[in-house]
Amino acid sequence: MPAERLPFQHKPDTPAAPVYAVVGTYPSTGHDGFVLHIALLAEETKLSYGQSAAVWHMRPPLESGEHPVHVVGTTPLTLDDVESLHDWRNEVDKEPPPDNPFRRYIVRPHSRSYHAPETNRKLYQRFSCVGYVIECYRSIDVDLVVTSEPDLPEVDSDTLEKVYPDLNRIGARMREVLGIPGNGPWPILMPGYVFHALAQATEETPRPPAYTPESTEYARFPYAAK
Repeated sequence: MPAERLPFQHKPDTPAAPVYAVVGTYPSTGHDGFVLHIALLAEETKLSYGQSAAVWHMRPPLESGEHPVHVVGTTPLTLDDVESLHDWRNEVDKEPPPDNPFRRYIVRPHSRSYHAPETNRKLYQRFSCVGYVIECYRSIDVDLVVTSEPDLPEVDSDTLEKVYPDLNRIGARMREVLGIPGNGPWPILMPGYVFHALAQATEETPRPPAYTPESTEYARFPYAAK
């Protein structure tokens, strides 16, 4: 199960998805495979399409809770890997959050440290939903998707609005804070890219090199044009 759209009903012999599997969500109606959101599975679970599952994710805010899932992807993890992922999450959870928890969210780049203006001391890490997953896996030296902006396809405002329906109502100052000034396009990590990354795995290469999306078509999974 490197990456797949979930079946509508799991069978008795369906294997459970492991803790820290990556799970994704489609729009509630009329979707074309565009992945809106990704999260980390918080417990080993047999999953089916549209089922709510316990996850850790940057919603925002950064939280744990139940969320509907439609796609899943995995990579082989050892017990030491799982322990290291737990350690990373615990360290992030201990960081002092901003007064407004939504200020911990960022669209571009996928992750960025926030430092105290007076002392330049790091206070907390900001993430998109993709950034939270990417950086968690990076803590065990697994690079899922390239993150350098020159290697990312540019996302236009119409595509980005699928993820952020209120995009056109966000003021200029907030766009700057989120990392998406102006009208775009912008080099942004999209949730669907992660499932294409996980789908690259083979028996011979269970942890392939970081995936480079060819276009924003790969924000859809598994329907992207080849």
